[in-house]
Amino acid sequence: MVLEASSDPSRFKRWVLIALVLAIVSVALFSRSISYGFINYDDDAYVYRNRQVLQGLCIPAVKYALTSCDIGTWAPLTWISYECDATLWGSRPAGYHATNVLFHAAAGALLFLALCAMNQSLWVSATVAAIFLLHPLRNESVVWVAERKDVLCAFFWMFGLLAYAAYVRKPDGRRWTAVFLCFLAGLMSKMMMVTFPFVLLILDWWPLQRLELRDSRARLPRLVAEKVPFFAAICVVLSISASALHSRGAFATRPGEGLFGLLRVPLNYSFYLGKILWPHNLSILYPINPIHVGSAVFCTVLLVLLSLLAFLQRDTRSWFLTGWLWFIATLVPVVGFVAFGDFAVADRYTYIAGIGIVWAIAAWAERAALRFVSARWAATFAVAIVCLAMTVRDMPRWRNSLALYNSALAVGPNAVAFTNRGVTLLDAGDPQSALADYNSAIQLNPSLAEAYNDRGSILSDLAQYTDAIRDFSSAIQINPGYADAYNNRANALARNGDPERALNDYARCIKLDPSNPSYFNNRAAAYLQLKRLPEASADLERCKQMGGQPHPGLLQALSEAMKSNR
Repeated sequence: MVLEASSDPSRFKRWVLIALVLAIVSVALFSRSISYGFINYDDDAYVYRNRQVLQGLCIPAVKYALTSCDIGTWAPLTWISYECDATLWGSRPAGYHATNVLFHAAAGALLFLALCAMNQSLWVSATVAAIFLLHPLRNESVVWVAERKDVLCAFFWMFGLLAYAAYVRKPDGRRWTAVFLCFLAGLMSKMMMVTFPFVLLILDWWPLQRLELRDSRARLPRLVAEKVPFFAAICVVLSISASALHSRGAFATRPGEGLFGLLRVPLNYSFYLGKILWPHNLSILYPINPIHVGSAVFCTVLLVLLSLLAFLQRDTRSWFLTGWLWFIATLVPVVGFVAFGDFAVADRYTYIAGIGIVWAIAAWAERAALRFVSARWAATFAVAIVCLAMTVRDMPRWRNSLALYNSALAVGPNAVAFTNRGVTLLDAGDPQSALADYNSAIQLNPSLAEAYNDRGSILSDLAQYTDAIRDFSSAIQINPGYADAYNNRANALARNGDPERALNDYARCIKLDPSNPSYFNNRAAAYLQLKRLPEASADLERCKQMGGQPHPGLLQALSEAMKSNR
């Protein structure tokens, strides 16, 4: 049995009780977020504007989950979890937030049980799990609906650790299969799970003591062979996800950086280490600062010295090397070796990685105050209270999009934050402030297609069609696969009296995204403008068949035009 962690039933019951208490405290802490809404950064793509998800759990939705790479990676369990929520809650955000909170609490409880099963240290296990659950860096992973993949992956990661502890105690095929299934489930939730088998190898050395560095030639090949199926699964998922990321242009190098951008790796490691130890000035989108060679060299030297110190003390302070390697290894996919999107660092990437640092510090503290048991528990309680208070104080920035981007821009300028705040301001009926934000975004990042597209939409609404068309063309030049920019340029062309040219853009955006009913509605308007009534009627019918709502005025105008032609 996977949960069988101790031969002493009373000890195991105590473990389960503490795990439940930790989970309940976590749920109480993050329950405040259940009243928050969606934000307009990825929540729309994942949930409230995703027609496939909002239809709920059904055969077409499951097929979408199993085949979609819309988020840039293959994550079918993440999609299915959203579809389950849609079945229960529709598009109401409260249920989605509650699911995130419950998965996070369960992950923390499982982490505590897994650590207890691996090293039998109640205090270290409780301290690490408590900080994991309550740390203010958790807000991004738990409160942001779009980060369901984080909490889902962590749940299966911790379950996998617990299953692995059971397997190590009594190796057999059934227990190995349980570990592998947890790994597959995590991999189908988020690509960060690729580091899991490497962490298992680290744990094989300490605290599981299946590997001694002195006789690694004898044992290491067997332990690696044991994990070959894990590596094979990683190769398959990476090939699928890499194809999706390439198609989205997510691997694009930042202008002017190239290989020079690799200097961000030590800077980012140091950033994450600093945020774990002192989480202040948190942001959903940190400013992308220029690379300073001197800072990069200093951070590199610091990381090398810490790594060397951990290795030299591997026999006397094994926990130091394990915690440090956990931190280093789990950040490898996201620390800057490959540039993703329009950000360099993100709080969510500490979700798993931070466990290693906290574990090393807790293990050191236990040995430093071995005889002061009460003082250690008092310290855990104090640190937990501090983390809880900081998390409560930080959480309100997630209550809505405007609060989130205001707090981000207070930390520092970021082009995506300006763009997304512009969308929020436009939705709130303040186009002039939105226009100023789009101008700021383009000034910061002239290659941000979304900013040109959004600014063009405002200019088009202001009847400044020439400028709007220029912005849409810039967005298309930056991202030739940007379906919405083609649609918006077509709308501007049609409004500016050139529906013939607009038809070419409508054809292009429909080819890029044939599942969007609004594109057919808009093209129908251009056909009507050209008095091509059969084509207009066919497009409106197609819009209806796809579940869209044709514009009532357009339906009436088409009806009157057809009557006059009889």
